[in-house]
Amino acid sequence: MNNLIVKNGKLTSLELLEQINFFRKQENNKTELHHYDLLKIIRDEFEEEINEGKIPSVTYKDKKGENRPMFELTPEEAKQILVRESKFVRKAVINRLKELEINNGHRVPISFKEALLLAAEQQEKIELLEIENKIKEQQLSEYKPRIEYLDTILNSQDTMTVTQIAADYGISAQRLNQILHEEKLQRKVSGQWLLYTEHMNNGYTKSETAEIKLKEGKSKLVINTKWTQKGRIKIHQILTELGIIANMDKRESA
Repeated sequence: MNNLIVKNGKLTSLELLEQINFFRKQENNKTELHHYDLLKIIRDEFEEEINEGKIPSVTYKDKKGENRPMFELTPEEAKQILVRESKFVRKAVINRLKELEINNGHRVPISFKEALLLAAEQQEKIELLEIENKIKEQQLSEYKPRIEYLDTILNSQDTMTVTQIAADYGISAQRLNQILHEEKLQRKVSGQWLLYTEHMNNGYTKSETAEIKLKEGKSKLVINTKWTQKGRIKIHQILTELGIIANMDKRESA
């Protein structure tokens, strides 16, 4: 198969040699150009540019695994080398280079068989992309139920008691308080659940003072702690990491 690929705007002397010999055969020219002869032509044509390092000399490994020299040429430099070829070969290779420039350096098929193979490769890439998109779509659908309750939180402006939040997850307020204690979010002080110091300035709670009537006409002031939407999100993150899902999300995924 006669492939020609321009990488980073350049092609190697080996690739140019393949093109020249391919079209020499098309012309019924049985004389095959050897790579070392092509290197001599390049050195003669671009002696000054090579000495100045404008045309880089790189290496490749031959069939024996030994390092051999080759040059990297721009399409314009390759066309200059082709001046030494026959009219047929020169025009054919230059047309190939033009095709590559039009197609942004992608491989251009030169036969029906190669066109079919290239089409098959492109179809395979399309199918792989479709599979990747399907996988991503499924992953998104799997994660979607778990963000339904979070959306509800974000759309709400109300504060909630721990009892109300616990009910959303199908657990008791006592159990939720214990979880938040174990996760170092709150602690109990004199019978009252309070945030740990490092969480106090994050806007998680909003405390209200309430008066409770006791026996014999006495009363007692207590702090009634309610959770803000920011606090509910924090609780939601903690419970989700523990595998405790909101009732709403359970229904969505059922």
